Amino acid sequence: MLQKFNKEQFYFLASALVSWFINFIKPKKPVHSILVIKLDEIGDMVYALHVFEHLKIQYPDAPITLLCKPFVKPLVQNTPSISHIIHQIPVSEKFDLVVELRGNWDTMKYAIDKMPNRRLDRGTVRFLNKLKGGQKHEVITNFEVIKSLLPKGTIPFTPEIKLDQNSKAFVEEFILDKKLKNFAVIHCGARRKLRQWPVEKFSSLIKILIEKYNLQIVFAGTEEDEPVINEIIKLSKVEAVVCTRNFSLLHFACLVQKAKLFVGNESGPLHIAAVMKTPLVGIYGPGVPGVFYPIGDKSKVVHHILDCNPCDQVQCVRRENPCINLVTLLEVEQNISEILSV
Repeated sequence: MLQKFNKEQFYFLASALVSWFINFIKPKKPVHSILVIKLDEIGDMVYALHVFEHLKIQYPDAPITLLCKPFVKPLVQNTPSISHIIHQIPVSEKFDLVVELRGNWDTMKYAIDKMPNRRLDRGTVRFLNKLKGGQKHEVITNFEVIKSLLPKGTIPFTPEIKLDQNSKAFVEEFILDKKLKNFAVIHCGARRKLRQWPVEKFSSLIKILIEKYNLQIVFAGTEEDEPVINEIIKLSKVEAVVCTRNFSLLHFACLVQKAKLFVGNESGPLHIAAVMKTPLVGIYGPGVPGVFYPIGDKSKVVHHILDCNPCDQVQCVRRENPCINLVTLLEVEQNISEILSV
């Protein structure tokens, strides 16, 4: 874990120094073009969506190009402040302003080669926050990367996923076809095994949601989650709708917006549900406290924070009883009761 931490910190330091050098030697000029780099996962992208709105207000005539991973494109493709979405470094183009929300050594090299008029980066913010006491929530960290460009006193917007009519129509038809009315969306998957709440507890939970709250159950995820979903359905012996195929991230956003409740492990779908303002309960294991908690007053989190937290989420010192297992069915159900009674 220490070795990985040092590598990340070394990159942040190098990135901060590159930004300092570029901003020191380059004269300040009008901004006519902007490149935002966000090579990150689903939840991280969701919590950066407000950045584009702030930039467009500040530079209304400057087109904004986003460099991101292909699979997160649906989350940003309807964002009106983004002019272009690319998935490879634009080696032949130069931008006046480069905003690196999450880059790598190649994007840093690109900045050195092209020398934009100004470069702002995550590494600088992370180092400053570390000196001030620690890492902040992702929504704040992303905002602070561009804060120096904005009028004094500007506060961050709430991230928002823009839906389109085709996605809405697709989900409306899906809901009609599956005869869904009052339903809960369950996401039992996660990229790391240590983030996954046990199937036995999920099985007991969905029976409570059906019997006590009269909710229909919809399992969301990818094809990789199907074995776990099938195991939960088999253990609970209840009927459930499974949408793991032919469902884009925008389809999921439309679906979860209409749900009465979302329950899931710490993962991208949890944060999509949060920005769609769906009542939710997030189940956390080794995650960093506070930094990646779902936003909004309809969000609840169950998180047992131990002395070993945070960890690398791969090697667990509590192999027989990892921290995610400490989250009880009663705790989750109590939070569900509270959030549904609001």
